[in-house]
Amino acid sequence: MIQTTFSSYLAESWNKIGEIKILKPGGMTLDFSIDALNLTIPKCKINENIKILDVGAGFGVLSIYASTNYPNSEIIATDISKCMIDSLNYSIQGNQIKNVTAKVMDGQSMPELQSESFDYCFSMFGLIYFPDRLKSLKEMYRLLKSNNNSKVSIGSWQSDAFLPMVLEKTYEKVTVGSSGGLKLTSKQPALSLDDKVLFKSELEQAGFKNVEIHSIGHPLEVTTESLSNYLRPENPVVDDFFKLIGDDNINKFKETFINLVLELFPKNENGFHIVPWNSYIGIGEKL
Repeated sequence: MIQTTFSSYLAESWNKIGEIKILKPGGMTLDFSIDALNLTIPKCKINENIKILDVGAGFGVLSIYASTNYPNSEIIATDISKCMIDSLNYSIQGNQIKNVTAKVMDGQSMPELQSESFDYCFSMFGLIYFPDRLKSLKEMYRLLKSNNNSKVSIGSWQSDAFLPMVLEKTYEKVTVGSSGGLKLTSKQPALSLDDKVLFKSELEQAGFKNVEIHSIGHPLEVTTESLSNYLRPENPVVDDFFKLIGDDNINKFKETFINLVLELFPKNENGFHIVPWNSYIGIGEKL
């Protein structure tokens, strides 16, 4: 399963983003994180003393939201990137949050965390970038309690999720030659679990039962002027494609990306491009 083509599989690529000082992290992943929490944790447990693990937590979108909406919970948020954890700690300290602890940790191996000590485990769009997803899923399985209806919940982009989908189409247009545009030789990490059957299979291989894969979409309004913001090389998902095409073609890539968005998603009557952000949320139970 280990891939070497894409740098977004590497921890150092995510460290290049640097610390982001945002008190309440949100963005496009917030709605999906709320969906995952609602689908995974029964409403009757909202005020209970539950223990939550957030793997590949990034800036802490799910953890920060859960800290106030599950007030009696204890949340451990982990990420292999120090800059992500630094950003999360900024939110924790700035909001004086007492029930979230952030740790730099490789989600594929977390020996300092005790087996069978969590009620729920989440990884919202983090697991898709792990070199060995199955190893991480087995580690999450180890950490969940037995005989407690404990659950894992994983967020994964579908093949028509806006940014990875348009990046791939742009790559094919930019590389057009005598034989047509090039296809990626291996699946990009952002879409590594866009196969519903594969997704379910990996959860089951890790030991989870009663696996369900939910398909959820939250279309996003974007302006033409904001499109260049999606092409920042600090984003490893974007940098993967910049490295594939080479420095000489980056400006052409950016121009093609914007033109493709204008073509695929014309402005509506309010002047916005409505772009699709669709995901799978896979849930499995440890009996």
